[in-house]
Amino acid sequence: MSPPGARSGTRPGRRPASRPAPRRARRVALATAGAVLAVGGIAEAVARHYTADRFADRMEKRLHTGLDVGFGPIPVTCQLARGSFPRVEVEGEGATFRRFSGVDLHAELADVVRTGEGLSVRDSRVSAELADAALAEAVSTMTGGALGRAAVTTDPAARELVVHAGPAGRIAVGFRPELEKDGIRFERTGVRIGDRVVPDSLASQLLGDTPQELDLSGLPLGLEPERVAVTPDGLRLELTEGPETEKA
Repeated sequence: MSPPGARSGTRPGRRPASRPAPRRARRVALATAGAVLAVGGIAEAVARHYTADRFADRMEKRLHTGLDVGFGPIPVTCQLARGSFPRVEVEGEGATFRRFSGVDLHAELADVVRTGEGLSVRDSRVSAELADAALAEAVSTMTGGALGRAAVTTDPAARELVVHAGPAGRIAVGFRPELEKDGIRFERTGVRIGDRVVPDSLASQLLGDTPQELDLSGLPLGLEPERVAVTPDGLRLELTEGPETEKA
């Protein structure tokens, strides 16, 4: 006979013991994976920073400004292992570019490969933005200071740069940039003093034969001017070139 209070067909016993081993193994695996990812992330960050510095050092000496270098979404450690970089982007502000200073640059380099001679680049595209202040300094250099302390405004509709000089800026000299193979020629379109148009013959006597060309030959990576445009903020110059090797 079963004891009082006991249910028929049941046996008193212990609850099966829990097995913590699988849980512990999962924790160890997750911790290990996290450590590996953390180390890999640190290695990638270090490689990206170091490689960007190496690229920047090559260009900062010529442009006289600090540069930011990017390598796209592919891990730099993988790109270094292959010895090639599918896409390199370079950004800089206040660079010195031939006769221009204070230039903002954006460059895109495609298929950059390290070689024994330096860097081989399949394709290069550079956009240079020159604000009014940079243009004013360039105009002063190109005209040999003939216009004194001048300010520059832009007229995008007429594709002209307008240089304001003299007392109260009443002398206005218009220049239209025209693209040439090895540079930019600034054609003088007219001279005004206040509301009065100055005849070309008199304007030539006043301004003389001041240089009005910007030589862009012999640029790094074999870059050549492709397009020049007058913008509301200044002047935009776009340069491009195909395969080229830049020596270290």
